[in-house]
Amino acid sequence: MIEHAVMLLLVEAPTGWTHLHAEFEPSSPGAPAAASATTPDGHPSPMDVPAEVLENLAEHQHRAAAAGAPWRRLILDCHSDGRLAVRTEPAKMPALRRSLVLVLTALTVGCLVAAAVVFAVDWRWGPPPRVEVAALPDPPPRQKETFAVISRWIDAENHADVARMRTLICTHPAPSVLSWLSSLQDYGQRQGLLVLDAVTRFRDAGSQVWVTVAVRVRPLSESQQQEVAAAQQEGGFFADEYTLDDDGTGLKVCDLSVVPG
Repeated sequence: MIEHAVMLLLVEAPTGWTHLHAEFEPSSPGAPAAASATTPDGHPSPMDVPAEVLENLAEHQHRAAAAGAPWRRLILDCHSDGRLAVRTEPAKMPALRRSLVLVLTALTVGCLVAAAVVFAVDWRWGPPPRVEVAALPDPPPRQKETFAVISRWIDAENHADVARMRTLICTHPAPSVLSWLSSLQDYGQRQGLLVLDAVTRFRDAGSQVWVTVAVRVRPLSESQQQEVAAAQQEGGFFADEYTLDDDGTGLKVCDLSVVPG
């Protein structure tokens, strides 16, 4: 639900955004919500919050409360390189419930103190276990560059900005690229709006790069809606393949295809 809400928000983001910040309180009076996107010049730009976003988060809040993990406010930060951070602030408890929790907490602390005394006196202490924390390596620079190019391509595609897309293609693009540009030029974006999630495969051959990316789709047509509904049975992602060439000025899109299934 949160991922779907983020996807809907990103559709409203301005061209070239770098960071999106949003806060929601679905159960508060008026369901306050605020969202802004940082533009390339570093300034925040207020965004409209679609009603469907609030509906998704209200349902998420309801399910969280039913599962015993209620929250009052949800805060999310999304970066254009694919990083997403979500945190929640707990719901306020009624005074009587807070008092009961405080009493139970005091009893628990008392029991823990007693247990700690027995443990400290009777236990034979040994050296603490060592835990090694391994940080995941950053993606290589070329993969980051590829992600950035495809992000700009998808953003232009969502806005049917063919002129901007032409600045991102190589000197001799494949027929699939030219056909897609022609379709967008004639009919606009009528199938679905894409949200780039992650790079799933990457191969760098120097002057040429092959990459597969996972994307989500906000359908705009009935046929696309059926495809998205079918994809939800297997995680909701689509896979797109791109071939990019380096012409000496940077990576440019040369070929593209949608992976079947």
